[in-house]
Amino acid sequence: MIVFKKYTVMALACLAVLSSCGSDKDGGDPKTEYDRQAMVANYADNLIVPGYTVFKNKTEAMNTAISAFVAAPAATTLATARTAYQEAYKAWQDVSMYEFGPAEEQLLRNNLNIYPTSTAEIESNITAGTYDLQAADNLDAKGFPALDYLLYGSGTEAAVVDQYTTGTSAANRKKYLQDLSSLVNQHATAVYNGWTSGNYAATFKNAPGTAVGSAVGNLVNQLNFDIDLTKRAKVGFPSGRFTAGSALPEKVEAYYSQTSLELLKQAIRAEKAAFMGMTTSGTNGPGLDDYLDHVDAPYGNGKLSDAIEAQFNAALAAVDAVQGPLSEAVTTQPQAVTKVYDELQKLIVLTKADMPSALGVTINYTDSDGD
Repeated sequence: MIVFKKYTVMALACLAVLSSCGSDKDGGDPKTEYDRQAMVANYADNLIVPGYTVFKNKTEAMNTAISAFVAAPAATTLATARTAYQEAYKAWQDVSMYEFGPAEEQLLRNNLNIYPTSTAEIESNITAGTYDLQAADNLDAKGFPALDYLLYGSGTEAAVVDQYTTGTSAANRKKYLQDLSSLVNQHATAVYNGWTSGNYAATFKNAPGTAVGSAVGNLVNQLNFDIDLTKRAKVGFPSGRFTAGSALPEKVEAYYSQTSLELLKQAIRAEKAAFMGMTTSGTNGPGLDDYLDHVDAPYGNGKLSDAIEAQFNAALAAVDAVQGPLSEAVTTQPQAVTKVYDELQKLIVLTKADMPSALGVTINYTDSDGD
């Protein structure tokens, strides 16, 4: 059994201050200040910009595939559009935790991933043929969840194709599908441009502090926000965690395509990579884990960074034990799904309480109930 050492927030804050001032906690030889500049440069150059590059490219490919389907609805073009949509949705999981700077300006999460989607609003928009996709009322009638419904909601491939050929309002449905796809790509491109030609990457690198709005402050806050959303929206709500144990399968992400479990795994893998400063190719650069090691952040008899990494692995192992799709597992495998939630709850305690205290970062976001 691990014996936990108790540290006050003040003591941990002092530890971070002493480290930044160049003295170690033992009063011995001076400890060099952690190179936060190199760390945030690694995030910008090797994780964030490459992540948004892939995301932009995947949404472009999705938009092209959906355009081909709209032009000639058939089983083959539908299959290609579905594959491109799934790849773009997975790429979104890799950048979801970077909701600051250009992504915050675009309100990327709200515009791309409010679920469950409102099928009633979607169908109303299609029937009317006119709609304002920038209106707040349509937040749950667009983005990936709405695309999920439009590409899979009718059931079989033949039934989906029929809706875009002989179905009522087929022309309006094709236009709505195309408009949603184009809008996703527009948002992805705008964020990519903000980081590259808009030069936000330089702004990010030149603000390597830990205060609210700084690069490290933003990284820690948005990583935690994303883990919170993964725990609550992806797992908690559909599993009935907040409805007295009554499962709500329709609240899973990507309900119609039944790919929610795959997206859940991708999200946790991406969050772990963000914590460790690890690129998609597996190169482990300077990250938040290294920063924790530099300030000697402890946990029990070991290091806080090791405890967080181990908890990410525990969460992934719990997800691997669930037999998909998640919309079925929440009712047929409640214990396995509850295990996922519990492991994510343990993770958020480490990343939202212990890590910010050790690094002197203030958690300044407000929890929400959706993704």
